[in-house]
Amino acid sequence: MTTFIDMRRWRGGSLFPLCFALMAGCNAVDVINTNNPSIDQLTGSPTAATVATATQGMLISIRGLAGTYAQTAGIFGREVYNLDASEPRTVNGYLVGPLEPGGFGIEFGFAAAYRGIRAGEAILTATEQLESLTATQKEAIRGFVKTMQAYLFLGQALVRDDLGLPIEVSATTGGGDPAPIVSKAEAYANIIRLLDEAKTHLAAGGATFPFQLHSGFTGFTTPTTFLRFNRALKARVEMYTRSYASALTSLNESFISTSATTRAALDAGVFHVFSSASGDAVNGQFDATPRAIVVVPSFLNDAQRRADNSPDLRASSKAAVVASGLTQQGVSSNLRNTLYTSNTSPLAIIRNEELILIRAEARWFTGDKAGAIADLNFVRTNSGGLGATTLTTASSDDQFVTELLYNRRYSLFFEFGHRWWDARRFNRLATLDKALPTHKIFPYVPYPADECLARNPQPANACTQVQGV
Repeated sequence: MTTFIDMRRWRGGSLFPLCFALMAGCNAVDVINTNNPSIDQLTGSPTAATVATATQGMLISIRGLAGTYAQTAGIFGREVYNLDASEPRTVNGYLVGPLEPGGFGIEFGFAAAYRGIRAGEAILTATEQLESLTATQKEAIRGFVKTMQAYLFLGQALVRDDLGLPIEVSATTGGGDPAPIVSKAEAYANIIRLLDEAKTHLAAGGATFPFQLHSGFTGFTTPTTFLRFNRALKARVEMYTRSYASALTSLNESFISTSATTRAALDAGVFHVFSSASGDAVNGQFDATPRAIVVVPSFLNDAQRRADNSPDLRASSKAAVVASGLTQQGVSSNLRNTLYTSNTSPLAIIRNEELILIRAEARWFTGDKAGAIADLNFVRTNSGGLGATTLTTASSDDQFVTELLYNRRYSLFFEFGHRWWDARRFNRLATLDKALPTHKIFPYVPYPADECLARNPQPANACTQVQGV
């Protein structure tokens, strides 16, 4: 049997460490069962109610990627700093380094992600056993679960990059060796496989899900509409793997649209939701004072100017100057984050604006340079309030990438670590901000301690210091 060392600790326990009051607090669902189903319940004597509750519970796992994940990736990608005076490691550990093996398991939600993936396997196993579910309902569940598993795997693949990932997760736990770590290419192939299998399931999933989704999925709450979200995620993955022709196909099946130019149209998509209700969680990226989280100063300084000389609207709407900034160990900023205006502000999983930028990239690298420029100009004009780009169809690939990454930086600021991933995939890590000469830019994060200790020999590079550049 191949299992993760982290997963073995959850034998017979709750699939999710949070109460399902969370879901009600998010204006989410009518809770079927306020007690989380255990692995034993799902693999031993499952019911339709426990399957529905556990399926909804996967949303807790994917939201685990929204909190410390977005912030830590934002620090590594120099979108934000955490200058908490009570925690100097957010400067020493994240900006100076080296990154020590065994760290960042919590910050990047390693255990939470694999709990969710494993819960998905248990749900799939239980679904097969239930005669009370129709064949159509089972297909809908399979499509949802595999899409969520793919999203969770992607979050970890981005953090580990060339280190690869374990991808074998069973529905049950026990002894045996931990799952082998496969290559980056195999990890991404597994994500694509899950998304494509999910597409087939969702297409046969009927008109409704046999469970409810929270308000962050408004517009994507049926198997048919959820499939558009699935295809959007696949386009993102294909962008990372440079499968640009396939990305264009996936985008055509997603919810991408340039038919409206409003802010709401650009923001259409799927979101993590939060609330201050008892038992729920708030958006930890909200820091109005600020007490700890500040925006990297270059975000406002590097913003292009509009016709009236005011900065790019994406900069001025997401960062604001405060009278008294923060300083920690030589790192300073007087910019507070205004993207999240309250502790219940939603956090994007994927939005229409991102899809348009993915299409611009895919079009350019498949030869449709005029179409790529049109997409960039759509975003520049309607999101940034800027004039048209100076790019032409005769521009070089390097010039295009510079313009693309500028727009991705400002459109997707502080959502999912996009600037870090973008700088790495285009070999531009060295262009990221260094507040001090002693600071480093890190290409990836080593494995958590439990994963290292479980393996003998330990995987090359995954359990050693990362020095940075």
